[in-house]
Amino acid sequence: MIVPSYRKNIGVLYVVEFFSFFGITTFWVLFLSQNGMTLLEIGLLESIFHGTSLLSEIPSGMLADRFSYKSNLLVGRMAAIVSCILMICGQGHFWIYALAMMVNAWAYNFDSGTSSAMLYDSAVHAGLKDRYLAFSSVISGVAEATMSLGAVLAGFFVHGQLEVTYYIMIGYSLCAMILISLLKEPDSKSVTEEKITLSSIVQTVVKEFKTNPALLLWLLIGQIFCATICMFYFYYQNQLPTLSSWQIAALMLVGTGFNIGAAYLASQLGKKWSSFQLFPWIVGLTGLLYGTSILNQANIHMLIYLLTNALYALYMPIVSNDIQSYLPNSVRATMLSVNAMFFSLSMILLFPLTGWMIDKLGFTPTFLTIGSFLCISSFILAFFLGKVQRMLQKS
Repeated sequence: MIVPSYRKNIGVLYVVEFFSFFGITTFWVLFLSQNGMTLLEIGLLESIFHGTSLLSEIPSGMLADRFSYKSNLLVGRMAAIVSCILMICGQGHFWIYALAMMVNAWAYNFDSGTSSAMLYDSAVHAGLKDRYLAFSSVISGVAEATMSLGAVLAGFFVHGQLEVTYYIMIGYSLCAMILISLLKEPDSKSVTEEKITLSSIVQTVVKEFKTNPALLLWLLIGQIFCATICMFYFYYQNQLPTLSSWQIAALMLVGTGFNIGAAYLASQLGKKWSSFQLFPWIVGLTGLLYGTSILNQANIHMLIYLLTNALYALYMPIVSNDIQSYLPNSVRATMLSVNAMFFSLSMILLFPLTGWMIDKLGFTPTFLTIGSFLCISSFILAFFLGKVQRMLQKS
């Protein structure tokens, strides 16, 4: 009786991922610009999003551990709907958009770590723990595909109709809420619900980091480099207007194929190598790709964009699988939220720093500098992460 219901959770979570993160609102920067926001104001709104995310990651994960995964996922989709309504009603008012960004960060926070924790617990309860990496790779592939396909569709609304994309996202979020209500909460959550308190969760997390500092180092350093790897993905988007509409659509579609292929490859590579072994290669290859930007050709930039994004998509399911195996069940969602919080903190620092470098040095010199840093760091990481892995295995 139990196994079929938890098996069903896995399939439902795939569809929830599709509806929750369909990339129809990808061109939010253009939407804000069309509604009178300056680039400085848009940059401030981006900072508000990441700042809110940073402050909210741990509390949202704690609520999932204290109450239920389903409630967190439902609140996340409700927040997404409110954020879309505020974006539609903003009409050029900075503070309404700022509030929309805050609520959108909460939508991200309440899902971050919660869906992967529920996927893991569902796999365990269904007796499919050894297949979690495959499930995680599939859900990563769904996420990558749905984001890219949403971006392609959004391209049809760029000429003054981007408001429509937010109405579409509201409808998708409502579909996701219906599906979330069909999920079965893991029994371990309902059994311990009355016994776990927020203070005990905080104490457990602090104790875990004190007794296992290697885990803290792994999460922190990993997210700093992941944020660095993402820089080209974000800043290359400023170069997209130089391409024709069909080229942008083709780029997004090819990117979808690359990322789905990367997610599948992750399920195979993850069986042979750990994230500790693969990450230095990911960092080094990204650095080498950044170095090819010296050729300063549009086709090369497109290739860097596709391949670095695919490398990131390849790494995420593998590291997620490894992290899960080192986390205590009682604070799994909280610890995953801590991990996501480190990414937000890294983005707050690195995003404006990279933008400042581009303004001062130019696009190509900036990514040559970052590429050199990543190549050198890959050798250091190869030694350092091996030591961290041995420390974790002893804990």
